[in-house]
Amino acid sequence: MNSRKEGTAIKEEMYRYIVKYIAKHVYPPSYKEIADDLSIAATTVKRHMDEFMDDGIFETDAEPGAQRAFRIRNTKVVK
Repeated sequence: MNSRKEGTAIKEEMYRYIVKYIAKHVYPPSYKEIADDLSIAATTVKRHMDEFMDDGIFETDAEPGAQRAFRIRNTKVVK
């Protein structure tokens, strides 16, 4: 597999993990939890999260770098 495809596969796996985590816990995982649970580097998580934000897939009202301060775009927490 070439590195671009590996990066895309990791990004897709991250997205699926985050969606499932939010559905279960009602709040997003920390970057460390993502990295640990997917066995990837924290820098990889950070890079892909920046891309998700830039692409409008996730959004935040918090300052850049705030943990657990993102959500799937156009969603609300309903308890």
